[in-house]
Amino acid sequence: MFQNLELYVGDKLIRGDVRLPDHGEKFPTVCFFHGFCVDRIGLMRLHELFARRCAESGVACVKFDFYGCGESDGDFSEMRYTDEKVQAQAIYEWTKNQQWCDTENVFLVGHSLGGAVVSNIAPIVQPKAIILWAPGNYVYYDISSRVHAVPGNYQPFYDIGGLTLSSEFLEEVRRINIVEDAKGYNGKVLIIHGEEDEKVPIYASGLYMDMYGEKADFKVIAGANHQFSAVEWKNKVYDLSIHFIKERCQ
Repeated sequence: MFQNLELYVGDKLIRGDVRLPDHGEKFPTVCFFHGFCVDRIGLMRLHELFARRCAESGVACVKFDFYGCGESDGDFSEMRYTDEKVQAQAIYEWTKNQQWCDTENVFLVGHSLGGAVVSNIAPIVQPKAIILWAPGNYVYYDISSRVHAVPGNYQPFYDIGGLTLSSEFLEEVRRINIVEDAKGYNGKVLIIHGEEDEKVPIYASGLYMDMYGEKADFKVIAGANHQFSAVEWKNKVYDLSIHFIKERCQ
């Protein structure tokens, strides 16, 4: 079953959807969070196809567009990393209050910047487990290089692929130690990274591995890029993620 969703986080209206399995009353549930410059559908439907695979496997999947992205209100120039953390936590709490959610089995999954967000709210909400697809702890360097931003001499706004990016986002995220802020999560972690990731270099996941230690499992998709933009790569990411979730369901 598919449902469109709307949720106010403070005065910000965000929009999303949930896919539920066809049979049953309560389900293990994934809250999925998209990355930078994309939305809850994902490039080449990366996120949407994952949600469908979840539902086929007996797992509900909730996806929202962050404020300023996709169908949510706001402009991309208003997007801030700390706001996305607040929205992600609100989505998690909303999800746990739904009658179809098995509250003992709620998982957070995020891609790229969404993976960074997941890692940073996990110590606060303590979900059953988390999955990070090419987590964007390298985001400041990637985005700065893409717009040729010069610290100390930022332009007010940058054109990034037809979207308007505020320098306030760069100033904010430059001062955040994303991996340090991920400390304190007690559950299991699966990190999946493409071998040929051109946005978040695969070596960046080493910082997470050092921090999580034995709690984390690291999987590399041979030849894959940042968006896992091949059917074979997508299927490997989906299979690894769903297997990890199912193994941990009570």
